[in-house]
Amino acid sequence: MIELLKLYPDFLVRYPALLSDLEIPHRTGLAVSLIERQVGVLRDKLKSGEMRMRGLMDIARNNERLTESRHRLSLNLLGAHDLDDVISAVLAELGNELAAEFAVLRLFSDDPERVESNRALFVSRQDERLKTFSTMLRHNHPLCGRCVSGQIEFLFGDDAGEIKSSAVIPLVAGAELGLLALGSRDTERFQPTMGLDFLSRLGELVAAALAVHLEA
Repeated sequence: MIELLKLYPDFLVRYPALLSDLEIPHRTGLAVSLIERQVGVLRDKLKSGEMRMRGLMDIARNNERLTESRHRLSLNLLGAHDLDDVISAVLAELGNELAAEFAVLRLFSDDPERVESNRALFVSRQDERLKTFSTMLRHNHPLCGRCVSGQIEFLFGDDAGEIKSSAVIPLVAGAELGLLALGSRDTERFQPTMGLDFLSRLGELVAAALAVHLEA
């Protein structure tokens, strides 16, 4: 093998699987020392490549799971008969598939009676607490990470103390319809560095379904 490596120094690059079984006899000499170092470098590159491949496979599996979740949610929303069906489908799917221990909807209304009859779901459009979400709603842009305490209390109510990280998704379909919030006890679950495209598309999907049934 040593003589082969001397003649074909790129042999192990072409056949990296042989690295795991290759043993270099310990002899003195510059040529052997160089080959030992080359084999060591190639082994490190092989391990690094395997780690990157595992990481890419994990990302691919996660993306596939999220795609399936959004497809399933789309079918459930298409079959929704009323607002209660929409809310049930959204909270059940997102709580399970996005590993969020808490999932809430806060819908905006100009009807005082509607707000008064279901304060856990509806909030008046004139509510002063909505001002802290005005930029997010105006730009229709989700927010991930740690919200300010006032936002957390407004969204999660009595569970606010449990929330260590969150994702807040504006629901806009022509008009500002509300907010969808996901919360976790894990500080690392929702981070500002997370990709927001999936959450944005999710918000558009939910908002479209809500727009149909809020008018009913």
